[in-house]
Amino acid sequence: MSLLKASVVPVVLGIRDGINLFFSFRGYNMARLFSWLSATAVLMILVAGVGIYWLSNAEIARAKHDSAAAEAKIVALGLATQIAILNSVLDKMAQDPDVLAAITVANPTLLEAAAAKLEKHLPDILKVRLLLPGVIEIDEKTVPRMGFADLDMVRETFIKNQYPAIQGDKGPDRHLAMARRIIQNGQALGVILASFDENIIRKSLRLAAVQDVYIELRQATLALGASGIKTGAGQSDETPIKVANTDWEIHYQYAGGGGFGDISIITGIIAVPALIVFLAFFVGHRKLSEMLTRDLQSLMKAFKDLMTHNTPGNYPVQLAEMHALISTLMQFKRVLDKGDKDTTLSNDDFDMNIIVSDDEDFNLDSFFDAQSDLKL
Repeated sequence: MSLLKASVVPVVLGIRDGINLFFSFRGYNMARLFSWLSATAVLMILVAGVGIYWLSNAEIARAKHDSAAAEAKIVALGLATQIAILNSVLDKMAQDPDVLAAITVANPTLLEAAAAKLEKHLPDILKVRLLLPGVIEIDEKTVPRMGFADLDMVRETFIKNQYPAIQGDKGPDRHLAMARRIIQNGQALGVILASFDENIIRKSLRLAAVQDVYIELRQATLALGASGIKTGAGQSDETPIKVANTDWEIHYQYAGGGGFGDISIITGIIAVPALIVFLAFFVGHRKLSEMLTRDLQSLMKAFKDLMTHNTPGNYPVQLAEMHALISTLMQFKRVLDKGDKDTTLSNDDFDMNIIVSDDEDFNLDSFFDAQSDLKL
């Protein structure tokens, strides 16, 4: 019996200290461990999500830039085509027999009649004037009035056809001026000065309205028209787009990065996995804690039966490591029982090389190494 006490008491003390340490770990350190693990997993998801968001935001910004540039080019092409069609129509009108006859005879009445005839065939036209070389006077009698800018355009057109331009002050005198030479036998006999409603160029801009894109048509520093809503936080174009056969430029602005909807979707994609991982660690901690509690109860029951020499019973456990521990305790009990019956046993009989086959990482040999030094 002394042999049993000498062998078991250190084991009891060791198991007691181990259980206390285990419960201390389970009650405080294990919760901290799971907290750190869950925080690390959530942090990794957030870092990965932020990286994906940054990459996707850059791609969204690039796509919006390309879309805005493409839309601005379409508007520029539409305006250039519109101006080219008007120039073609005016060139054909410059070859009208009535126009050539009125210019040749230089009769003011015939000039006005021919101009009135042309006005009937031009859409959005305000006034058509047929002007002779050497014109030096402006016209302030009819609306829109022909100002000095129109006069300079007419003089330069006798040398070379000029680009269209918005002329006049704001109000009824503001107009789109287009001038074309009247040529006969290779000589410029006169100029057609057509004054169109300035809204003719705004129609293309209104048709090009695109969400999150602001497009503005400029003549030097003068804004001729715009489409969309201008925002101070938007990204501006780096180089304006020129409109062919004009002195106009298209400036555009677009919303940089993802919008509120894109940000909400990406945030949801990041937040949902993070919450799932956090919940998984929380549930895992709860389940593991319950499993350890039940297995420890079976382990304590086995240890109690060992100490009280009761018949071994059924000790259900859920963790494979606990199976190995209970099996090792049973082997140790059999060795102690043998020691009580055979007093000739030496210390070598207690030096058991117990290998737990259930889990190679779970080996309790070191737990009993201290007991082999006991004197029988």
